[in-house]
Amino acid sequence: MSIFDGLYGYEKLMLVCGFVLFLFALAAITVMIVQRRDFKAVIVLFVVAIVLMGFPGIQSIKFSNNLVEIDRLRAQPTEQIDPQQQQQYAQTLAQVEQRATGNPLLQAKVADGYRAIGDLNKGYQLAQAVLQKQPSPQVRATLVPVLTAKLNQVQAATPPTPAPPAGSTAPHAAPAGGSVAGSAAPAAVNPDRQRQLATIAAQLQATGVALPAASHAALARAYVTLGQPRQAQINAEQARRIGIGAGSHP
Repeated sequence: MSIFDGLYGYEKLMLVCGFVLFLFALAAITVMIVQRRDFKAVIVLFVVAIVLMGFPGIQSIKFSNNLVEIDRLRAQPTEQIDPQQQQQYAQTLAQVEQRATGNPLLQAKVADGYRAIGDLNKGYQLAQAVLQKQPSPQVRATLVPVLTAKLNQVQAATPPTPAPPAGSTAPHAAPAGGSVAGSAAPAAVNPDRQRQLATIAAQLQATGVALPAASHAALARAYVTLGQPRQAQINAEQARRIGIGAGSHP
């Protein structure tokens, strides 16, 4: 992390000017001491330089502390966050988001922070803005939990398939880790809901990073709903393999 991260333009300018003025004042004081001249006037420049560097320096430290808090939040189970903590975290996230403009990685962390406090719509909205910038693999990996949670949210909001007419075969969804080969018929889902599922699934697959088992399971369910049994089967098998691999460690 750079010392300039999270600083506004004028704060960066203050920091640079203060540092330059500090070096000039320090050099002037040194010369005057060697020449045994009165350097009281230069002390004023020295104080001004400290003030110019002090304000943005404090803001940079505060921003760094907020990032540490957000990283702790992202690793914390959502159910352990009480309403009071949620409000405090929301304020911290809003402050960091305001200062993270132009830094996709910091914006991705904020988006995942919104996911962690349950404000998934806001987190996904920010994630979409970040993805439009064609971010680095590290940024895309940071957004995976947000996209996975949003995919699960949309899937959970999808209404159940209505009862089929007499004599017809009802489409069925397979379990997340089971076989989906027979789920060829898509569920009767609202077209807007289908487009949303397809968009989020495509965004998650397009991250190009190794996905956890939970993400593959979410994709498997989504592809069943979208009537793409082959993709559903592939992701269900990947979720099962990753789950078995994770469980094989001593």
